[in-house]
Amino acid sequence: MKAPLAPAFLAAMGLVLVGMVGGVAFDDSPPRPAVYRAGYRVLEADFHAHTSWSDGSLSPLGIVRQAGRRGLDVVSVTEHNTVLPSYVARAYSNAVGGPLVMTGEEVTTARFHVIAIGIDTTISPNQPLDAVIADIHAHHGIAIAAHPVRHFWPSLLPMRDKFDAAEVMHPIAYSARGAEWRWDDMVTFYEEAPVPLAAIGSSDYHWMSVLGLCRTLVFVREPVTERAVVDAIKERRTVTFDREGKAYGDAALIASLHAEPYVPRTSDYSYVGSGTADRVLRTLGWLGLVGVVLLRARKRA
Repeated sequence: MKAPLAPAFLAAMGLVLVGMVGGVAFDDSPPRPAVYRAGYRVLEADFHAHTSWSDGSLSPLGIVRQAGRRGLDVVSVTEHNTVLPSYVARAYSNAVGGPLVMTGEEVTTARFHVIAIGIDTTISPNQPLDAVIADIHAHHGIAIAAHPVRHFWPSLLPMRDKFDAAEVMHPIAYSARGAEWRWDDMVTFYEEAPVPLAAIGSSDYHWMSVLGLCRTLVFVREPVTERAVVDAIKERRTVTFDREGKAYGDAALIASLHAEPYVPRTSDYSYVGSGTADRVLRTLGWLGLVGVVLLRARKRA
C-alpha cells in the first residue's frame, strides 16, 4: 500500500507548500506609522501568543508574519515553559524587518499561569509562584498575571502585589464560560490590586485568526527597543480597551487618548484571499491539506 500512496502524498504536500508560499507572497501588512501621545511613542502590542511548538497552529515564523498582518508593532511569543521559540521568532523578525519580538514564556502549571517577557532564559515552572516571579525579575523580565480568573485566585491573590502587570482584556471577554472562568473576575483582579498594575490586553493566540484581537497600547521612550517596552510596563505606561471601548490603565495616558483620540489599527480577521491569484493559491493549499489528512488516515487503515 505504501508505494501507490507515496506519489499522491507528495502531490498533496506540494499543494500545501504552494498554498503556504503563495499566502506569504500575497501578505498585506498595514502601515505602522509612528504615533505619539503625552510625549511618548505609542506601540500596539500583543504579549501572549503560542506556536506549533505546543498547542498553537503557527510556527514562530508564522507568528511574525501574522503580527505584521495585524498591524502590531510588538509581539511576544510566549510558549508553555520554554523561551526558545521566542528567540527563533525574534531572529526571523530582525532578518525580515518585522515587528519587534519580545522574548517570552508562559510559565504554566495547574495552579497558575504567568506571562514572562523580556527574559533571557527559560523560567522553571517547578517552583512556588513567589520564586517564579522572583526568577523573572532576576532575569530582567516582566511578570504578567495571565488570564487571572477566579480558578487561579488561590495562588494569584496572595502574590498580586509582586506582579508587574495583569491581563485585563482577553478573548474570554467574548465567550461565556463557567463561574471559575469569567472575564469580570479578571477585571476585579486588576482593579482591586493593592498596588497599581500595568493593564495588559492579550489575545492568548493559539489558532484561527485572532492574533491582536486584544492588544495593549504601550507608551515608550524612543528608541524603540525590547528594554524600552519592559521599562514602560514597569512604569505602568500602558492602556487597553475592552469590547465596549472602555479604557484601562494609566489615567493620564487615557486622558491623552481622549484629548487626541487614537483608534487601534484594525484588520480583517478572516482568511479571505486578497485577489484571484491569492484565493486560488489558498484553495490549493487547503485541498492539499485535506489530501494529506485523508491519505494518512487511509495509510493507517
